[in-house]
Amino acid sequence: MLRYGGPFLFLASVPALYYGIGSAAPFLSIAALLAALTGAELIAPHGEMAALSERPLGFRIMILGYIPLQVAAIAWATWLSPQLDGWGYAALACALGVTGGVFGVLASHEAAHSGDRREALLGLAMLSAMSYRHFRIAHIHGHHRWAGTEHDAATARLTESFYAFLLRTLAGQFREAWRFEQRRCGWRGNRVLGDILAMSAILAGVGAALGPRAVAFFLIQSAVAVTVLELFNYIAHYGLMRRVDADGRRERLSDRHSWNSSNVLANALIFNMGRHACHHERPTAPYQRLETRPGPELPLGYAGSILLALAPPLWRRVMDPRAQAWAG
Repeated sequence: MLRYGGPFLFLASVPALYYGIGSAAPFLSIAALLAALTGAELIAPHGEMAALSERPLGFRIMILGYIPLQVAAIAWATWLSPQLDGWGYAALACALGVTGGVFGVLASHEAAHSGDRREALLGLAMLSAMSYRHFRIAHIHGHHRWAGTEHDAATARLTESFYAFLLRTLAGQFREAWRFEQRRCGWRGNRVLGDILAMSAILAGVGAALGPRAVAFFLIQSAVAVTVLELFNYIAHYGLMRRVDADGRRERLSDRHSWNSSNVLANALIFNMGRHACHHERPTAPYQRLETRPGPELPLGYAGSILLALAPPLWRRVMDPRAQAWAG
């Protein structure tokens, strides 16, 4: 299970760099993470990595142990933020936003899919720390039902830039979560309404205890984390839409509707999220039991593709022909 320990090292590097080198040094943790993920695509093989499934408790500890550490790091940096200079403020907000948007979200995602109420609450704590509580509702009840269709706000359309997708998906996922809760229970017991009240209370508490500069810090690191999460969403299904036949019947979601990365080392650093098609086939399967599926493969892996998505003309030149070929 220790092969999945990379996220802990990158998170620990943030305070270590801050105290060891200087307030702006946490920027180096972002550079190290990008270098590790993109470098893995060059030096590590692609294929399967056997899971030690006979020891499931250890794998759960890796996921569930990460969340409180990430939340504690965000609380520590928010507490420090009123006294930080400009570079230190930006460095900690970006570093913790990136680690939260990559590892924190993946751990929260795993907890939300577990079916265990206690794990789900722990995952919700992570989503609260990035001001994105409604994601758990939109993802499970919206994305997993409608992925690869025009009904899913988290599926990127062919030729759609990341920046256009970001604006659409932020509003769309909130709307999906709200509509689901309205159908489920109306106003009474509405979880999205509860999320709004909970986040209002958190921000008010931060403001009362630490002041407006701390509130701004908390919101900035949340915005970075959400942006990183939505970059994952953008590249995961870009242009891979499920067809509708002449009778109006929609194609079933299959391996050909998710972009994957089968790189062994990179997957160990992101809790096997590169095996995305398998996750959609078996949403409740724990991360260590996800398998490589034949289907669309990201040419640059997840990290490289995320960087490419930030430059829409280059992204379209590389990805549009591939997506069109799979749409065939």
